Amino acid sequence: MFVRKFKQDRQELLAEGKNIVRSSADSKYIYRVTLVNMLLAGAKSDEIAELSGCGESTLLSWLRKVDENGWDAIRAKKQKGRPSLLTPDQALEIKRAVEGDPSDEGYNVWDGPTVSDFIEKKFQLKVSVRRCQELLHKLGFSLVRPQPYPSKENPDNEAREDFKKNSNS
Repeated sequence: MFVRKFKQDRQELLAEGKNIVRSSADSKYIYRVTLVNMLLAGAKSDEIAELSGCGESTLLSWLRKVDENGWDAIRAKKQKGRPSLLTPDQALEIKRAVEGDPSDEGYNVWDGPTVSDFIEKKFQLKVSVRRCQELLHKLGFSLVRPQPYPSKENPDNEAREDFKKNSNS
C-alpha cells in the first residue's frame, strides 16, 4: 500500500481544514475539504471513495493539491460560460440601430425577430430570437406594449364603448 509523505504537517493541515468547514458557506468546497480531512485523519481512500461516491483518484488528487498548494487549490473555479457571438463594436452598432427609427432599416418595430434578422443581414451571424431578446435587455431596452385606444383614463366613455363594439366584429 502506498503511504504518502507529506510536505506539510498532517495535523496542521487537518486543523486548518476543520476551521474551513466551520467557516465556509460554499457547499462544494466544504464537501471537498471534509473528504480531504478524513484522509488526513487516517481514513482509507478506497473506503471514503466508496461511501462518498467520489473516485479514489480524485480524492488522492485533492489531497496532493492541498499538500502542495494549500486549501484554496481545491476550491471550485468560476466557469466563464459561452463567449458572445457579437463583438462589443457589433453590439454598439445594434444599440444605435435600435435607438433609431426601425423604418430606417426596413422594419416596423424592434423586437426579437427583427433584431435577429438585422444581425443576420448586417453581420452574417445566425442568432436566435430568444438570444436577441436577451441582447435587447442587456443593452438597456425593455418591452413596451402599445396601449389600445381609447385608454381607461380617457373620460370619453362613449368612444370607449364604440371602440369595444367595433373591435369584436
